[in-house]
Amino acid sequence: MKIRWQYGIAFPLILAAALGGLTAWLGRISQIDIEEAALNPNEPQYSMSGINGRRFDEQGRLKENLDAQRAVQYPKKNGVHFERPDFTLYENGRLLYKVASKDAVYDTESKQVAFDNDVVLTKEADAGRPAGVVKTSRLTVDTQTRTAKTDAPVDYRYGDSHGTSNGLTYDYEKGFLNLPSRVKAIIYDPKNL
Repeated sequence: MKIRWQYGIAFPLILAAALGGLTAWLGRISQIDIEEAALNPNEPQYSMSGINGRRFDEQGRLKENLDAQRAVQYPKKNGVHFERPDFTLYENGRLLYKVASKDAVYDTESKQVAFDNDVVLTKEADAGRPAGVVKTSRLTVDTQTRTAKTDAPVDYRYGDSHGTSNGLTYDYEKGFLNLPSRVKAIIYDPKNL
């Protein structure tokens, strides 16, 4: 009886020690040392081609649509650079406005898009406001506040009104178009027609 007891306790202890040693050895040889390589700030960290991105509201209706030929993002930068962007904003599934240009930069923190080179903003007519088209060399659109602004020369058409200006601020919520300087315009007030 004495020998059986020693073998009965010795085998599990030897097995446990062997498995513990094997586990420690496997853990040591399978560790991977990760070295973080510094990325070149002049080369894109991410690059995409043929982009069609959509964002939907809580009811599942289309809220924003972005088409572009190419997009790149550089290391440690908040801006995503787009080639030939075409940005469309919707509300309750209805088209609000569309902005297209040759280049744009989307700031991921501020949610603003800076469009450059041959910018065209098109606003569809709605119940209380006429359609509008703005052409300029650069335009900043804030997707949160739904405003657009530029200090560059502008050629615009808003309903039957049209003209030129140096700079522009447009607030969609208020339906307010501000032309700050050097305005040449023919303005029609639809209330008086």
